[in-house]
Amino acid sequence: MSRPRVVIGDSSRAMLAFLEILLESQFEVIASETEGEALALTVKNLVPDLVILDFSLSFLEGLSVARQLQETVVSTKVVFFSSHEDPAYAAAAFEVGAMGYLVKQRTVDLGHYLNRVLRGERVCCPDDIQKKVPSKKKK
Repeated sequence: MSRPRVVIGDSSRAMLAFLEILLESQFEVIASETEGEALALTVKNLVPDLVILDFSLSFLEGLSVARQLQETVVSTKVVFFSSHEDPAYAAAAFEVGAMGYLVKQRTVDLGHYLNRVLRGERVCCPDDIQKKVPSKKKK
């Protein structure tokens, strides 16, 4: 059975290396990028199952990349893996189509959450952030 294909985007090379090691037993990390434009191009070319994305260099860069991916690579699921524990960040991530928002320092079992996303679930860790995220109103 093939492992899910993952691309990682984070401004920290150390975090990229850490995530590659952490995920290698369950996922095939096919690329990692530190810049938003490079990440978007890589994802468009490789069409992974999942993108793990930090807000990277700025709040808007991560959101911009996620929005662009949702418009062009619709089969790829996006999960934000961020140090920001503010519900506004989680709300913004979900607003641009992310399937997950995980806080780096609070997520113990990353693989568990990523597998849930791959099954189509929307996830948030810690759970109390999701409770503070406003739901989208149906039109």
